[in-house]
Amino acid sequence: MKPQVIKEKMKSLASRGTIIKLSIIVSMSLMVAMITGAVYFENTVYITDRGYVKELKTNETSLDNILSEAETELYEGDVASLVNNNDKIYISVTRAFDVTVNADNNTKKLRMTQGTVADAISKAGIRLGEYDTVSVDLDETLYSGIVINVSRVKYSNRDTWIELPYETEYIENPNMKIGTEKVISHGQKGIQTLTYKDLYVDGEYIKSEKIGDTITREPVKKVVMVGSSLQVPYAKLGDDELDKVNLENGIPENYVKIVSGKATAYCASEGSLTASGRYAVVGTVAVDPKVIPYGSEVYIVAQNGSRVYGYAIAADTGGAMLDGRATVDVFCSSYSDCCNWGAVYVDIYVLSVGDNRYVRH
Repeated sequence: MKPQVIKEKMKSLASRGTIIKLSIIVSMSLMVAMITGAVYFENTVYITDRGYVKELKTNETSLDNILSEAETELYEGDVASLVNNNDKIYISVTRAFDVTVNADNNTKKLRMTQGTVADAISKAGIRLGEYDTVSVDLDETLYSGIVINVSRVKYSNRDTWIELPYETEYIENPNMKIGTEKVISHGQKGIQTLTYKDLYVDGEYIKSEKIGDTITREPVKKVVMVGSSLQVPYAKLGDDELDKVNLENGIPENYVKIVSGKATAYCASEGSLTASGRYAVVGTVAVDPKVIPYGSEVYIVAQNGSRVYGYAIAADTGGAMLDGRATVDVFCSSYSDCCNWGAVYVDIYVLSVGDNRYVRH
């Protein structure tokens, strides 16, 4: 071998030996440095996660880098906080849990780490109305898996109306025949307003409560005149005199006595006076004043019910009454009416006894 080649090889071997020696020296230096602390990590990190503490030596200072180096992953809703205390860093990881909020036919899934039911409802973007209800107390602390149901409660007032029946008053009228009637005033139904408070939960009707009851319109009584006489009386009472005679089955309910006999009819010119000084008008009759004194109030009905003279005042007399050929002579307004009356046997109901006093005009 040539001397030059040998010399180059020797140089190459020397170079390789130098590199190996340097590598060994560096490696050993690193090992010694690690053992002696010559390689310096600036921070000591304590990571608390789910109750466990992980210690880490690092030169990183940012939260994300430290967690990445520590292979600690954050998921949706998880929260991590960092506190730097000189060369010690404390990281606390709070894991989120599932919270379910049901409202308005929608379900919202939330990831929460803390808070109350009220916080969860707020985070879900739900506003509670005045009467809305929640299945869990608003101040209850959240926990994993909690389900919160919000019910929409609405009260609505409504009015309903019912008719109130009216009463019917029947007033007997001795001027009208039994079986006939006349409406004096028509009745009107009243109106009663009922107010209810209806309860709806999530749009569904639940119940009603009556909160008001008002008579909006009072019923108006219906007034009907009904006939109480056997026939339409010839001598009719005025409207303000109807209470003078109360009839039952066409007969006065109250009377002093009954005088029975034949009744005839007469008429006279207008302005004529009777024996008692009264004017001779329809509603005055002639009698024997010894039997029925002048001024007596009477009610005259045919015994066969075919006719009724009605209410009258004993005010006159005549020969037929005095000699007994007739018991009463009823005054009619015309000769034809007298003929129509003719002669008929009657019952004279004496309602009150007069004093035979002469009336002066």
